[in-house]
Order: sequence, then structure tokens, then C-alpha cells
Amino acid sequence: VPAGWSYEHDMELGRFLYDHNKKELQCGDCMTEHVSNVEVSSQVGDCGAASLTDNQTYSFWESNGPPGQHWVRLSMKKGSIVKKLWLVLDGDCNSYVPRRVAVYGGPPNRLQHIRTVLINENSFQNVCILRNMKFHLPVLEIRFLECRDQGYNVRLQGIKIKSFWEWDLILNSDMFQPARLVRYPLLEAVDTSVLYRRAVLIQRFVQVLDSVLCYLIPLSEDSIGTFNALR
Repeated sequence: VPAGWSYEHDMELGRFLYDHNKKELQCGDCMTEHVSNVEVSSQVGDCGAASLTDNQTYSFWESNGPPGQHWVRLSMKKGSIVKKLWLVLDGDCNSYVPRRVAVYGGPPNRLQHIRTVLINENSFQNVCILRNMKFHLPVLEIRFLECRDQGYNVRLQGIKIKSFWEWDLILNSDMFQPARLVRYPLLEAVDTSVLYRRAVLIQRFVQVLDSVLCYLIPLSEDSIGTFNALR
């Protein structure tokens, strides 16, 4: 811990990092900016890949074929890093809603399994199936393994993505310029190299916490004392 550093300094540095990333999150349509192409395994009539990115609630993509053979493939622009990837479900017909999906990523000829997601039966709209990737993946492929009610085909209203350019995520001492620290008085008098090293530590902690947070399942019988211990 740096000399003279306090919990309040960490809180203020955390706010600075959050505000810095928040500006990146305010970019426009990440699908348009970071995705170069969208392909689908099959389609019914005019219900094709274009319906996944038109932001229209009345249009949808619908697959056409045997179960377990449906996929959507996103070709990502070089340098893009996915922070969140959502499926926009069409809940009007339950048997067309995906129940279990697998996400693969990597070079086109060497896709590797990233994660498999079991979609909650109570989910009727946006479902996040991928988050917080740390590096660029040229291709992301969503494979639909199973639908609800033993359905054969998949129907999606859309796909949403939130992403960054990899060069925007690199922490360096230059980001702690005096002009940026005006709103953070506790940080103004601290050497930029100290702020940088502490920011790296916070970023590493956040990554570790994110990786295990999904396993911390709250139980209804937990007391407030248990929650305070966890916090």
C-alpha cells in the first residue's frame, strides 16, 4: 500500500477508472462499429441475419433445420474486445426460445469453447451470454444446443453487443493527467506512477472478483450477518 494511502483514495481511484470506462461505454451501435459480418446457419424466408441487427422489435431471425445444427457467427473487426454479448429473445412462441447455448471464439479455423449457458426459463428478453473478454477474438460463434419444449428451430429478435477497442483498455500513467484529476482531489497530489500501479492492482482484483462472483449464490435463509461478512 502506498505511503499515506487510504480506503478513501481507493474509492476515488475506483470512481476515476469507472468514469474513464463509462465514456467508452457511451459509444454508438457497437454492432455497427465492431462487427464486420453476421452469418447464420439457415433461415426461413426473409427472416435472415439482417433481422438480428436492425433494432426492430417486429422482425426476427428464424432457423430452418434439425435441432442442434443452428448457429450465429459474428466476425469481429480487428482490435475489438467484447465486454457483453446479449441475445434478444422472442418470447411469443416458447418452443422457439433457446434453452441452452454454447459460445465459441477464436480464429475461423480454430474456434474454441468459451462457455455454455443455460438460459433461465423466466427470461423473456435480453439474456447476457458472454462478458468481460480480455483479448480480441476474430470470430464469435453462438451455437444453439437446445430449445424450450423440445423445439426444433430458433427464433431471435436480435443480438446486442458492447465492446471496446483493445487499445482503449490499456492502463498507462498518461491517463492520469492533471486535467483529468481535477474532479478527484485526493488523487491530484499523488505521483502518476503510484496511481498507475494502484489502478493495475484494482483492475486485477476486479477481474478475479468477476470470475468468481457467479458462484456466490445468495440463499434466502442467509442472515444479514452473513451478508456483512461477505461484503
